Amino acid sequence: MDARVDSRVPVDIKQKASKVLADHGLTISSYIRITLTSVANDGLPKYWGIPNAETMASLEEAIEDLKDSKLKGASSYDELEKLLNE
Repeated sequence: MDARVDSRVPVDIKQKASKVLADHGLTISSYIRITLTSVANDGLPKYWGIPNAETMASLEEAIEDLKDSKLKGASSYDELEKLLNE
C-alpha cells in the first residue's frame, strides 16, 4: 500500500511549480515521488549545503578560536597582510 504525503504551500508557489513541472511533463505528485525516492535511496543532494561532521567541527574550532582574547585582528588590508606574513 502506498503512503500519503501532505504539505501546505502558498497557492502562488503551487501554481508556479505546477507550471514549471508541467513544462517538463511532470505533476507535483510525480515530482514529490521522484524526489522522495531519490532521498530515500541516495540521501540528500550534495548541493543542499548541509554541513557534514567535518564542516561542523571546523566551525566549532573557529568559534573557539574567536573566544581567544589574544587573537590578533586587523582593521585594514595592510594590517591584515602584515599579520598573514608574520
